[in-house]
Amino acid sequence: MGPPNLRPSGKVFGAAVLAVAATYGYFLIFAQFGFLKAVVAAEAGGRFLRPVMVVMGLAGIAGSVLAAWVYEVRRSRRLLAAGFATCAVAVVSSFAAGTPAGFYIVAFLVGLGAGFTTVTLASILRRVLGGERLGLAIGLGTGAAYGLCNLPGVFTAGAAVQAGWALLAAGAGLTGTLGLAPGASPPVPPGAGYARIGVTAWVAVLLALVFLDSAAFYIIQHTPALLADSWQGAGRLLANAAMHFVAAIAAGWLLDRGWVGGLTALGALLLLLACGLVASGHPIVAGTVLLYTAGVSIYSTVLVYYPAYGSRPWLAALVYAVAGWGGSALGIGLAQSRSALPPAIVVGAAAVIGAGLLVPRWCRRHLG
Repeated sequence: MGPPNLRPSGKVFGAAVLAVAATYGYFLIFAQFGFLKAVVAAEAGGRFLRPVMVVMGLAGIAGSVLAAWVYEVRRSRRLLAAGFATCAVAVVSSFAAGTPAGFYIVAFLVGLGAGFTTVTLASILRRVLGGERLGLAIGLGTGAAYGLCNLPGVFTAGAAVQAGWALLAAGAGLTGTLGLAPGASPPVPPGAGYARIGVTAWVAVLLALVFLDSAAFYIIQHTPALLADSWQGAGRLLANAAMHFVAAIAAGWLLDRGWVGGLTALGALLLLLACGLVASGHPIVAGTVLLYTAGVSIYSTVLVYYPAYGSRPWLAALVYAVAGWGGSALGIGLAQSRSALPPAIVVGAAAVIGAGLLVPRWCRRHLG
């Protein structure tokens, strides 16, 4: 994807890691857990859960598009700060939400803030870090977020405690923003992987990965037998956290050495193997869960790296609107009311991923 350029200072590198960790951590602990727990607890049976998730997803897409629309390098740090501030306001507002209208407002703020923040951050990361340690910074931030959110005292906490962690994440993101200096390292023009056909292929691959992950995780978390074998018990949660952390860091290190397509294929293979074992109906064992967590951390690191390397706001908006929010909505929507992962989903995702990963290779061979 091009040669590395300037090496960032330790302070800038640390600020970038903190911003990535805060963005991912906020989304994981609040958008996927804390806020939804509050909705279910306040409304008997969680009957407003689906419309609340629809509002959040649409707001996430809107926030992604808005971020690309208003993005300018000279004010990108202020825009990123505004995104984290919106995330913080959403958390604070959730403490007062007790009616359907209140939940919809909070869902809108969560989606808007998360969507705006992810696109803005992806647009400035390479300008801040250059190419030499971009992958490592993303891997460290992604691994830290997943690792923290899987710790026993965080993963099993109630909605209010998880909201508190989300507020800390938004504050950490604001702190990290202060150490970023966008524009210090102009992006190197990307290669054929960022041509129109390459972008289409990568969005399809990432969409399939997010879709499969969302469907599998939703079914696991809402099926008591599967949950007991995978995400219950301090020992299992600590092992999951450790695997998330190590796999993401390793992925970032390999990305900096040009292992983009191969690494994505590896992450997809691990995720597909784990989901195939879950879909087969066999009891989940520790190895299956570790395959799953490793695959998720690898593809999640790529999910940030690919648009960040391109340094194009509209590319980031496309990736996160379609693959991120769209893939998550499709996966969860299909998984609802199911107690098992259909094998057809795994096979379909494998076909899309396999076909999509062949396109960038063809682009490199025929387009340069």
